[in-house]
Amino acid sequence: MSAALDFGSSFGSGPYTADDLHNSPEEGKGFELWNGWLIEKISPSLRHNRMSRGLRCLFIEAARRAGADVLVDGGEYEFIFPAGIRKPDVFVIDAKAEETGFAEGETYLDPSDLSLIVEVVSPRSGSEAHDRTIKRGEYAAAGVPHYWIVDFRPTPRIEALHLDAGHYVRTALATGDETLVVDQPFEISVTPNALYDLGRRDFA
Repeated sequence: MSAALDFGSSFGSGPYTADDLHNSPEEGKGFELWNGWLIEKISPSLRHNRMSRGLRCLFIEAARRAGADVLVDGGEYEFIFPAGIRKPDVFVIDAKAEETGFAEGETYLDPSDLSLIVEVVSPRSGSEAHDRTIKRGEYAAAGVPHYWIVDFRPTPRIEALHLDAGHYVRTALATGDETLVVDQPFEISVTPNALYDLGRRDFA
């Protein structure tokens, strides 16, 4: 869930900038920046967290099998887009690009180095329209090859999208115990329900 935030007269009423994001009372933690607004990412539920963790575990294992040199993570990493700063729930990025940014002391990662972004949708929340529509357009415009939109209620559901001529089109869709099969960015076969069990496991 998310909502546009105004910190009040002591902090200013916006439009906000990237500097404002990091100078906010929470130092940017739990917020995204979109078109001058600080968007609060309300604390997700346990099911949201388990689903996100399961997805990270899924991609880590798939990348290992493929021998891909990538970083799989999510949450507080920041990516800069023309409309602002996003913090995807889960992402897969070229490991060398992350290492270069780390060595150079960068704050943001470049979305052009991403191979996949996943947003786990919180139903009927302020972030749902962003995940299903607004971010879909932003990520496509940035050239991110793959975007997954994942629901966790009332039934786990994965919609896998791939970039085609500047727009996302559906690669595969699976709900509950249906099997999702994709071959990009890695070969993956999984049921949405299985992600909860994967989310119980250690990444090591």
